[in-house]
Amino acid sequence: MSQEFKGKVVLITGAAVGIGRAITLKFVEAGATVVPTDINPESLAVLKAEVAELTGAEPLTFQMDVTKAEQIQGVVDQVIAAYGKIDVLCNNAGVSSMVRVVDMSEADWDFNMNVNAKGTFLVTRAVLPHMIAKKSGKIINTASMAAKIGAPLLAHYSASKFAVVGFTQALAKEVAQYGITVNAVCPGFVLTSMQDREVVWEGQLRGMSPEAVRQEYIDQTPLGRLCLPEDVAKVVVFLASSGADFMTGQAINVTGGACMH
Repeated sequence: MSQEFKGKVVLITGAAVGIGRAITLKFVEAGATVVPTDINPESLAVLKAEVAELTGAEPLTFQMDVTKAEQIQGVVDQVIAAYGKIDVLCNNAGVSSMVRVVDMSEADWDFNMNVNAKGTFLVTRAVLPHMIAKKSGKIINTASMAAKIGAPLLAHYSASKFAVVGFTQALAKEVAQYGITVNAVCPGFVLTSMQDREVVWEGQLRGMSPEAVRQEYIDQTPLGRLCLPEDVAKVVVFLASSGADFMTGQAINVTGGACMH
């Protein structure tokens, strides 16, 4: 187990499954004190047991809805009470749904914008005063390749993730004077339970089998395979490390070459 993050407190949203779980375990591996949060208590309990098995100690975990400001504030207050600081914030909680714009409801739009964009803002706003006070901190936001290239059937999701990148850049300029860096990761076609749902939806909307949709994702990726949650987690941990001290306002692609700008 590396000790790069020994004594560092890392708060992670959407931590229980997929990319969030991989980020949590990668930080544990690097010696960090992780505080996983997730809206799903069952998945969170499984992750808690997994971390306890690896470290010999149960992590502090919280069921948290990133769209609820008061709940977020309560969690942040408890983390500060327990550890006195938050060194790294990973805004990873995210949702998706697929629908053509012509058929999109306001509820579809709001669901994606509220969790992906507003959620990132709300959690960041709650954590920032503590980072500003100690004049250090690393914030890493999970955006998407859909934040660089508009994705058909995902216009609302794309809009929310473009918003995350814009927020990342603007905030990076605001808080640089306090020694805080703010960066984003833009994963490509990631093999997660979210993708399992998306290939079914996309298949239905395009008259294709889920397997054919997934093969199309692989064909669009020059490195010839789907992105794994661990691929993203490695980059997140790097952005939180001293190796990325002079990087801020960046949106780093982890796409296997599917997006190159």
